[in-house]
Amino acid sequence: MLLPTRRLLYLSGLFLLSGVLRAADLDAAISANDLEAAETELEQLVSDWRTAREKQPGEESSRELGVTLQALGIIERQAGKPKEALPHLEEAIKLLANADAAARADALEALALTLQDLGEAAAAETHLRQVIELRESLPQENKEPSLSTSRDHLALNLLAQGKYAGADELIRENLARTSPEDTEARARRLGYSGRYLHTMGSHSRAAEAFREALALPFENSELRLSLESQLALAQLRLGKTDEARRGMEKATEDASAFYSAPGDSFRAAPYLNSLGALDLALGNPLQARIAFAEALELLETSLGSDHPSLISPLNNLGCADQAAGNYAEAEKSLRRAASLQAAHLPRLHLRVAETARNLARNAVLSGTPDAAKEVDDATRLGLGLLEELIVHGTEQERLNFLQRLDLVSLPCSTGDASRIADVLIATKARLLDSMLGSQVEHAAKVQHWRQVQSAMKPGTALIDTCRYLTVSPDPEERYGAIVLLSEGDPKWVPLGSSEDLQQGLDAFRRRLSWKAAQLAGKATTPPVLKLRGSLRSLHDEFWAPLAREIPDDTKHLAFSPDGALHFLPLPALLDGSMTPLCENYLQITTVTSARDLCGAPTAHPLSASPWTLLGVSSFPKRQHPPGEDRLLGLLAELDDMPGTADELARLRELAPKDSTFLNDAAATESALRSLPQAPGVLHLGCHAFFLSGEARSGDPLDFDENAELLFSGGLLLHRAALREPDAPALSPDDDLLFPVEVADLPLQGTRLVTLSSCESGAGTAVSGEGLLGLRRGFALAGAREVLVALWPVSDRSTPEFMERFYQLAIASDRTGQALWQSQREFLSKAKTDDEFEAAVLRYAPFVLSQNEPLATGGEIVVTGKREIPWKMAWVLAPLLVFLAARQAGRRNKSTPEKSPAP
Repeated sequence: MLLPTRRLLYLSGLFLLSGVLRAADLDAAISANDLEAAETELEQLVSDWRTAREKQPGEESSRELGVTLQALGIIERQAGKPKEALPHLEEAIKLLANADAAARADALEALALTLQDLGEAAAAETHLRQVIELRESLPQENKEPSLSTSRDHLALNLLAQGKYAGADELIRENLARTSPEDTEARARRLGYSGRYLHTMGSHSRAAEAFREALALPFENSELRLSLESQLALAQLRLGKTDEARRGMEKATEDASAFYSAPGDSFRAAPYLNSLGALDLALGNPLQARIAFAEALELLETSLGSDHPSLISPLNNLGCADQAAGNYAEAEKSLRRAASLQAAHLPRLHLRVAETARNLARNAVLSGTPDAAKEVDDATRLGLGLLEELIVHGTEQERLNFLQRLDLVSLPCSTGDASRIADVLIATKARLLDSMLGSQVEHAAKVQHWRQVQSAMKPGTALIDTCRYLTVSPDPEERYGAIVLLSEGDPKWVPLGSSEDLQQGLDAFRRRLSWKAAQLAGKATTPPVLKLRGSLRSLHDEFWAPLAREIPDDTKHLAFSPDGALHFLPLPALLDGSMTPLCENYLQITTVTSARDLCGAPTAHPLSASPWTLLGVSSFPKRQHPPGEDRLLGLLAELDDMPGTADELARLRELAPKDSTFLNDAAATESALRSLPQAPGVLHLGCHAFFLSGEARSGDPLDFDENAELLFSGGLLLHRAALREPDAPALSPDDDLLFPVEVADLPLQGTRLVTLSSCESGAGTAVSGEGLLGLRRGFALAGAREVLVALWPVSDRSTPEFMERFYQLAIASDRTGQALWQSQREFLSKAKTDDEFEAAVLRYAPFVLSQNEPLATGGEIVVTGKREIPWKMAWVLAPLLVFLAARQAGRRNKSTPEKSPAP
């Protein structure tokens, strides 16, 4: 049925009770779904009631005419004639001004839905809110189900307007109120939930909602058809093309049969539109064009050329023509879509932004003179939409949305450095900024490269990288970077492809793994490419082009990575003379975005407040086999870390007074959660883990379907290996800290977190949003600086390195430079290939990221020798005096005679 069952019963019952002789014919027309006949009968009834009202004016005749006009408007709207329905409904509302609240709400709701059909969503929203107020004023027994239906209508209105927060709240509330016994209402609201999730890019959860709805025993075949089609579209977005094709083809066939009645065929258009989207995704633009054009013709014939429902097929038709290389035809369709959007949608709307982006891409591909202007227009719209959406929803929903909102590729296609620099500054890590809150209020206002440059010190540079898709008939994922110096204009530097970077990193890791096995005494066949070769190749592709834009006197660099560039072993990259990068600069420190350079510097020196140092040397383990669980298997194989005790012993002599040391059994999750105050430094010597490989190129990730990515890494404290198979993912005292738990640690005010842990810097790279992992978790907890390791490190070589790092950091209060200088000192000692590979394995994995300006200065010099603690001095003083006297006596006895001069 095209009219809701409730409405059918209401209309037929109303006119039977009214005593009008045409009631039986009207009821028959509605029951047969013959809207044309129903419209004719209602037009005659309106005429009859006008005559009756003229003869006998009064409340009763006015009410009957008003209700009849309302019914006529509803039928006209259902028949796809909202322009004809509008004046009838407006007149009905005037005639029903003195009717009861329920009748007024019915008429006002019909008007609101008609206005929404006409693209006047804002006016419709106002009326729907009035409808809800009227229904809420009714006695409790008369509120439902009409009130819930009205809330549904408002939720869909808000979703259409791009007011996602309000839509989400209403949809969830209404679904929670729906009785499980009311299967049709529950299925319908699950469908609304799926539509919202699909819009936000959470396609996996959307598919779950549609499946749950379809599993319910309801009889509404039209609703079932709609849900099946939406499920197929979600499957398409998830890359499940076979399932999507089966579902879409069946839904299109069923829709053609279901909407075969005269005047009904336009209702099959959305199903054709979805089928075209499938062909377009599969690389069949000409076949897709046929489906989009047919959907457009159906809608235009029935609803007219200015109806808002034409927006979607017009936009899609433009995309199909663009993919086929028909740029002139693509522009015509996209311009029409944009014109309808301007008339019917708010400017900050996802569909508006998508069409603007398609127009800009078309301009770039066709080489039109105004391509740069189109890119700027599309970028402004996208940035405005980003501001609206970045603060709403769960982290997973926002990550899903950001995966699909590409604001970088079009600006990169222009090669205009200023344009690209501003886009990167305005977009990178905006979700992280919003989660950090007040700490980054100042930095969040920074949107232009000149603001960043004005905050930079002389002799510094920013390398702001991005991963982008080339705008071409055959797009390729590549990397590029903005080089911004403390004076002068920014420079755009294209780098290598994602494929090249991944191949280089894979070769580097294979050699590194082999070296680690060799040092452990395991005999394996070495990879053909030595470490120096892979590091030289990575340098040539991903650093040498940048180095050419950096003056020789610029020695302090801030590096903002994107994608797999997070895993680039910067200090060990080798130039043409095989010199490590760490010997060419005083520091390269990581920042999440350029805005970090504009924030306030840290106010407290590194040693101004006590530290907390945690170390785990041994891990008690379960006695039962781990089974197939990857995490339990990893925990069962944890090695003890005897070097951690040495590391903490060395750092004990450097830590400020009243610092806290948590060793082995005291090194627990609960101890970290209950710190009395945020430590100045939190040093963690323990195991970290990462089970999943970093994200590779390809389709955007769905963080609902791949939820394990948010739990693929973490920290392992003393009792972590005792984890049981049925343990919950998150527990406050299991000594296993996932990033989401790290984010809740009391570290507001902590200057530095050091993770002296294997692979603590691993994570999932999200374009423009940084790296999901421990680094991000500690930043959210409040740490200003986080030091991590990109690959497994030895607990035997790390103590000496960490001791040197802290000596330099305390002496200078420049932690980024202290780390870089430590790496330079240890790597420069290596002379042979074997020594160099061992040094890279042990000392190059460490990366320090910060959300504050660069601290700069010359080479750090530690003055004086390491002091002996005063308690030890009292013990050692007599021994030192004795040894000094004994040595002096030996020298007197053994002084040789002078030799003659040569």
